[in-house]
Amino acid sequence: MASAFGTILYNGKPLQTASYVTVVSVTKAAAEVRAGTAVQSVKLAVLKRGDEYPLIAESKYHYRIQLLGGKQGWISKASVSVRKAARYVAGWNYAGGTDQFIKDSNKAALDIVIPRWYKLSLNGLVTASPDKRYVDWAHSKGKKVWAMLGNGFDPELTDRILSSSANRTAVVGKIKSSLLANGIDGINVDFENMKMENREQFVAFIRELKTALSVKGKLVTVDVTRENPDPFWSGSYNRAGIGKAADYVIMMGYDEYYGGRGEAGSVSSLPWAEEGLRLLLKDVPAHKVLLGVPFYTREWTEPAGGGRAVSEEVSAKEIDGWLSAHRLTKRWDPAARQFYAEYTDSKGRHRLWVEDRTSMAGRWSLVSKYRIGGVVAWAIGQEPANMWSVFK
Repeated sequence: MASAFGTILYNGKPLQTASYVTVVSVTKAAAEVRAGTAVQSVKLAVLKRGDEYPLIAESKYHYRIQLLGGKQGWISKASVSVRKAARYVAGWNYAGGTDQFIKDSNKAALDIVIPRWYKLSLNGLVTASPDKRYVDWAHSKGKKVWAMLGNGFDPELTDRILSSSANRTAVVGKIKSSLLANGIDGINVDFENMKMENREQFVAFIRELKTALSVKGKLVTVDVTRENPDPFWSGSYNRAGIGKAADYVIMMGYDEYYGGRGEAGSVSSLPWAEEGLRLLLKDVPAHKVLLGVPFYTREWTEPAGGGRAVSEEVSAKEIDGWLSAHRLTKRWDPAARQFYAEYTDSKGRHRLWVEDRTSMAGRWSLVSKYRIGGVVAWAIGQEPANMWSVFK
């Protein structure tokens, strides 16, 4: 089930991952999961028809599966079927139009592209700018297209859409028509900064999208932040509900230290990203989870006279030039588990945590460790060419 990709070493060993996750699907109305294969073993859960979880191992009559929260148990083979769930390397298209997207996305390791083509609007509810030429190009290269639907981080507009069943229905209809007309493979819903009162309405919206699109073979994927205390940016997601309704849930595993935070730190330290995965896996089956990874970092400046640190975004492909320009040698940060560099001048202390093949290899190792469905990069075009060898 596993094969080595590229020549990247992590913890001194070649990175390995499966190209798919083996999943069991419950076929009976109810199926017990027990701590052991014996009938008298402790009952851990009762699953219903259609439930799916990753397969870990098997005995003569049972499969060991991975339940929520990493808990493992045994289920009768007579109660399930087995399938291979695809494992993806995906990425968002951000800057430029179709010609730039094609240039940036012509990477063998990239399975799925996610152009930002749809967004909520005050008038008309949705604005759309799909380009079938890009869809046709992607399909010619064996890539799928999941178009993004964003809310522009606008809580009032989002509330206007989600709180009205008529508005939700209209948005779903517009999205469905556009996806079918352009041959797009799925929708990626990126609603951020939402009101807590829209929490369950958002789940209803995802469920309605799934009902409308699944009959046409289209997938519904949803972006969620890494769990944090903020009610608008984290608490507004019912992750368990989203996980039941959507085909995939993408954890945006970046912005640990975001631009306005005022203190310097990594965009995505490996322990922070891994802990975020563990939290999400309490609510969503592993094979339905994709890890969002950063193709960018930030140069932080801590003012010489004291005060809040300010930052400037640096793409991963610009980092070597930044190091060279300041004649710096990167060194290992064992806490963040990635390389780091800094220098001081009249403006203050400049600090940068390096996003490179080493940091990406650490995140890629989480894919097989937790049996998740793959990774999604923000954003395609910000990376050095050698970054792709980490994945495939």
